[in-house]
Amino acid sequence: MRIHRLCLLGLFTLMAACGGETTPSPPPQTFLVGGRLSGLDGTLTLQLNGREQLTLAADGPFTFETRLEDRTDYSVIVTASPPEQECTVEDGAGRVTGEDAGPVLVQCAARTYSIGGTVEGLAGTLTLGLGDETLQVTGNGRFAFKRRLPRGGAYAVSVVSLPTGQRCSVSREQGTVAGNVEDLFVRCVHWYALDRFQAARTVVGQVDFTSNEPNRDGPAGPATLAVPWGNPALAGGRLYVSDQGNRRVLGFDGVPTTSGAEAMIVLGQPDFVTTNTGAGQAGLSGPEGLSSDGSRLAVTDPDNSRVLLHAPLPASVPTLVVGQAGFEGASRIDCDSQTLQGPEDVFVGHGKLVVADSGHNRVLVWNTLPTTNGAPADLVLGQGSFTTCTANDANGDRVRDAAPSAATLWTPTGVWTDGTRLAVVDFANHRVLLWNTFPTTNGQPADVVLGQPGFTSRQPSTSASGMNAPYFVTSTGLQLFVADNQNHRVLGWNQLPQTNGTPADLVLGQADSNSARQVDPDTSAPSARSLSRPSGLLLAWPHVVVPDAGNNRLLVFESH
Repeated sequence: MRIHRLCLLGLFTLMAACGGETTPSPPPQTFLVGGRLSGLDGTLTLQLNGREQLTLAADGPFTFETRLEDRTDYSVIVTASPPEQECTVEDGAGRVTGEDAGPVLVQCAARTYSIGGTVEGLAGTLTLGLGDETLQVTGNGRFAFKRRLPRGGAYAVSVVSLPTGQRCSVSREQGTVAGNVEDLFVRCVHWYALDRFQAARTVVGQVDFTSNEPNRDGPAGPATLAVPWGNPALAGGRLYVSDQGNRRVLGFDGVPTTSGAEAMIVLGQPDFVTTNTGAGQAGLSGPEGLSSDGSRLAVTDPDNSRVLLHAPLPASVPTLVVGQAGFEGASRIDCDSQTLQGPEDVFVGHGKLVVADSGHNRVLVWNTLPTTNGAPADLVLGQGSFTTCTANDANGDRVRDAAPSAATLWTPTGVWTDGTRLAVVDFANHRVLLWNTFPTTNGQPADVVLGQPGFTSRQPSTSASGMNAPYFVTSTGLQLFVADNQNHRVLGWNQLPQTNGTPADLVLGQADSNSARQVDPDTSAPSARSLSRPSGLLLAWPHVVVPDAGNNRLLVFESH
């Protein structure tokens, strides 16, 4: 009997060891993820953990169908919003902790767009306004307001306060939002505050303001001038001046602030005392207008019928010639797209090269900077084609017309552009022509004329609205200045004129707008206020540099 019981006990033990009946483990708990939607106007799609998509069409609570185990991470994102709404998720990511996860809050609101643009030329702190928001801008480049506006919203950006010594204007400053507004353009320029008949602060080329002999009545040197002629240029920290009578270009260490300053370098001559007529790559013969875009210097050499380009700076000899096939050999003066005759001014900048081809009665434009000697121009103004060069010849019959027109020129001597507008001095027609947008077709007529009441008159006069043989021009893009050569003065406009014959706001060199004296009326001699045949202009903040050819000097005025 005892043996029988032991056998039964062993049998039960064996059965348990071989997998008899056991209690199953309970399934893991799972939980839902949900939340609340508000502000919806349309259809919204949410996504859970990159898998389940939930489309909603009304505000209120929502719950995903997918169940998640405890301690599982979850993430809810928006994958599609109504076209003109922006929907944001708050508390959309976390971990399940033993209960349904949430609430995930989804808020929809009208889609808004940024308002911004670009600032150029800023030298200080500028404050812009958009509604009740003000934005301080301290550097050039991109800017954007914090305030955002919905599609269809109206915006208007204004200048609230200006940087010291500058004026700023906003282009495309107002409109209706149709997307991100990124094309506002703010241009800041220096504002030259000058007085009528203001005295210069510095004189170069003479020992004092009352002397006027060429080369100080002696040999040429680093501190002397003989008939300085043409717009100076500031490039690489150096002031370059055409010393026409000495057949050279002088380079000074910046704009001189002390009278009688000496030049550091000379172009066109082997030294400061030589004044020989030159040609070839290293020579000059009566240089005139200069221009620089900061990396290169352009020099007009009218007696050699060419423009020389020095690059990179500083460069003692030019690296490229325009208007001739090369540096050597006799100058050609053919009337074509590649040849110049007596060019008196040049402007290089904004990717363009603009030349006053004076002897051919035209202005030539290269829309990209030439890279080879004698490169042909892309555009001609003052003539209907590259093969006509007669003055005031509107119909191209090679016969001078009885009167000028908006499309003709007679010895242009000065050019300026900001890449958008263009100004040309039309010397023998006693006027300045303005194009409000840069010309794109040959012979394109100007939009505005200064110095004359209309495009068909060419009478010299001495008044606030008249001119007598103007020669050179420059501008900040806002203010405009003209060297009115035979009226012995510089005229200034505080805004680029939009009306024919607009009178000037400022005169330098004369006590009033109706005088044309070559000396100071109080002393009958040269002074810091007088001009005699002013023959160029340079704006180099805060200085206005004027070559005073008749007094063989350079005057430096200062904005106040």
